[in-house]
Amino acid sequence: MKKQTTKELVGDYIDLESQKLFTDSESEEMKYIDSQLEITKQSISRKLDGIDHFMVDIDKRMYMIDAEVEALNSEIHRLKTRKKATESLKKYFNQTLIPLIVEEVGNDGVYETDTARYKLYETDGPVIIHEKDEIPDSYKNMKYVESINKIKIRKDLKEGKVISGASMPKIKRVKRS
Repeated sequence: MKKQTTKELVGDYIDLESQKLFTDSESEEMKYIDSQLEITKQSISRKLDGIDHFMVDIDKRMYMIDAEVEALNSEIHRLKTRKKATESLKKYFNQTLIPLIVEEVGNDGVYETDTARYKLYETDGPVIIHEKDEIPDSYKNMKYVESINKIKIRKDLKEGKVISGASMPKIKRVKRS
């Protein structure tokens, strides 16, 4: 006997129920239809159990995938944190430690190793805004939010202009070649 799909079994069930309506309730044909209906119900029940097990298995797989996604997101967060820490360490080396070593141990601001040559030089640092309210309006960009035009301030400070509320100290940097 050929295995039927759930759709075919439901179709057979509907057909048998329809035949039952047009059959005399005391006839042999009615007993046959009732027995076929019972067999079809049992087959549908077995199919539904199989579908149920399959659905439970699908839910298990989905939970496993969700758990894996959560684990990977945790790993991504951990790696991003490590990256920030590594960038912070690199920034400390480049802005503080290496300039200090070159200044203290180097000859006239130059220090050489087997792999690199470090030269200490001064350059303009970031523009520091001390009092935002004291900055003249010509340096302010008017958009949705008021901001300071640090590029213009840097240029004018380099030219020797005095701008109240802003300064640009010299900082030490190292060039590696």
